[in-house]
Amino acid sequence: MANTQRISANAISALKDALTAAFWFKRDLYSYASAAVAGEPTFLAGIDWTSPNQYKRDSVSLFVDRLVREQDEHQDVLLNLLVDVAAMSDFPQLRRVEDPEPKLEAAREAIARLKAVVQPYEQELMERQTARERIDVTKQAAEDRRATAGRLQQLKARYLEVLALSPVPRGFALETLLTEVFEAFDLEPRGSFRVVGEQIDGGFTLESEHFLLEAKWTQDLTGRDDLDVFSAKVGRRGENTLGLFLSINGFEPTAVEIHSGNRSPIMLMDGADLYAVLEQRIDLRDLLRRKRRETSMTGRVLLTAAEILTPS
Repeated sequence: MANTQRISANAISALKDALTAAFWFKRDLYSYASAAVAGEPTFLAGIDWTSPNQYKRDSVSLFVDRLVREQDEHQDVLLNLLVDVAAMSDFPQLRRVEDPEPKLEAAREAIARLKAVVQPYEQELMERQTARERIDVTKQAAEDRRATAGRLQQLKARYLEVLALSPVPRGFALETLLTEVFEAFDLEPRGSFRVVGEQIDGGFTLESEHFLLEAKWTQDLTGRDDLDVFSAKVGRRGENTLGLFLSINGFEPTAVEIHSGNRSPIMLMDGADLYAVLEQRIDLRDLLRRKRRETSMTGRVLLTAAEILTPS
């Protein structure tokens, strides 16, 4: 697409109308937009998505206009969004509103108008073999993204239920939840995420690197002793093995400081990071890659999702 023609103004206008009509609740709109750009803060930051003082249409316009400005380098993102929205046929979030039928009809009409202007782009791309392969990948990615977004909504609801449990059943529930979260991102979780008290052990693979996973959910912050034990455990494994320690309630600052800057084989994740993933504000793979790069380049073992998502 980047080598053929830029997206027309008509298509952009139709996309804005379709997004505005397809999502009634601002939180649903934000979750979809975040998933569409894989949580990339360049396209999301500074937009008051859920503020009562900003109209939904204005949020959509700011979001899409950013994609348009960046289409020379990120046209695939804009094309993904066009194709994905044009393929919408069901609107479960609209069925939750009062008097849903008029809103559903408006959404269907807006999607139909978008589909009409998107078709020429698909037709042009399909005339070339390389473009045909590209649009197939785009459509598959869009379908996968919708499936993953739906799965994460389910897991977020489960996580909120787990919060209300007492410690022992909470630990077992978290065991299952974490396995399913890592499976949702194709991270090949290994083992059963065995629970010892409220400590969860397991492993996963990110690209070519293997990680041990240890998770803890206690009232107190995780301290140095726990990180020392985990670091030693990782060190006894293979040379290419690293470690991720997830502490739902966070870490003692001194523990983080001691383990930073010393070629540590571990990196840290807290409950706020996990919730950002479940809210679809950041992709789990992207979060882990950024943590891994930060640890490699600076020695910092704790880079939070909030830091990544907050513009510098």
